[in-house]
Amino acid sequence: MRKRHTASEPRNRDGSGYLRNLYWILGILCGITLFIIVFVIGDYGLYQVYLLNKQKSRIENHLVELKAQQDSLLTEKGRLEGDLQYIEKLAREKYRMAKKGEKVFRVIEKPTGRIN
Repeated sequence: MRKRHTASEPRNRDGSGYLRNLYWILGILCGITLFIIVFVIGDYGLYQVYLLNKQKSRIENHLVELKAQQDSLLTEKGRLEGDLQYIEKLAREKYRMAKKGEKVFRVIEKPTGRIN
């Protein structure tokens, strides 16, 4: 008759079952570590993808701003090429130019608060 093994007594006296379990645990830990290195920390990891998406968002916002600026500059260019009243207004306001016979007055505003 065969002897039954109890829970406190190992099946294999040479410890091969213990080593086999240890190898499985080490293999799983190595797999998890490799997964973390490749997918979380690596070049295409989650953190890098997050940073790239954030950079993409900033660039897209900047592109929208540049397109709006380009539109306003094209409008300004069109006005400068064909609108004589706008050119005259700009010359008067920005460069303080005047027609013959006109006088240009410079208005100096007084400060509102008193200094003691």
